[in-house]
Amino acid sequence: MFTSKKKRRATRRPRRFRWRPTLRFNPAAWSKLVFLRDVGPTEIGGFAISSADDPLVVDDIELISQQCTATSVSFDDEAVADFVDEKLDQGIELSRCLRIWVHTHPGESALPSPTDEATFARVFGRCDWAVMFILDEEGGSYARLRFAAGPGGRMRIPVAVDFSLPFLASDQGRWLQQYEQCVHARERAFDFGRDPFYAETLNGLSDWHDPYQLEGTDEFPF
Repeated sequence: MFTSKKKRRATRRPRRFRWRPTLRFNPAAWSKLVFLRDVGPTEIGGFAISSADDPLVVDDIELISQQCTATSVSFDDEAVADFVDEKLDQGIELSRCLRIWVHTHPGESALPSPTDEATFARVFGRCDWAVMFILDEEGGSYARLRFAAGPGGRMRIPVAVDFSLPFLASDQGRWLQQYEQCVHARERAFDFGRDPFYAETLNGLSDWHDPYQLEGTDEFPF
């Protein structure tokens, strides 16, 4: 028995709508991050300042004092404490300034390394919610949200520059001043045979893939 296409369409189940949060950057914040990424050859890291109206809208990027190599960023503990005190004095809650961890990768991959994963779990594992965001040298990006509400969960989320948001003109002189004050390149001996950190990292990277994206699709597991 044959059924017309029209009838089959009428009896087809409606598609279920799946809401997916998006990390949206104010154009000025995005420009600042790209500028800071390109100043030097190392990774850089910092925190996004979220909008008071939407925690996943980034209004600004702030660096803090850090030691950097081409593959790592280490924040100064006192600088983090000073950053928190400064933001609280400005009336900015921790949920707006200490939940979106931003860093760059000098290479062509924005996927988190095993070290990134360990840092995200250790530092942000007990937060009510947090985002790890990575921007690579070629403009590729990666964002993953983790949250503790209900049973908890984690998912990759899209990234967008939202030009409908109000934004200020660029201020590259001030951005460069912040970079020079905060980013301190650190030489590291690249003797893989003697450095267990790099030996372990290289071994892990050979089979590394993003466990939060299904290969061959643009769907993200919940």
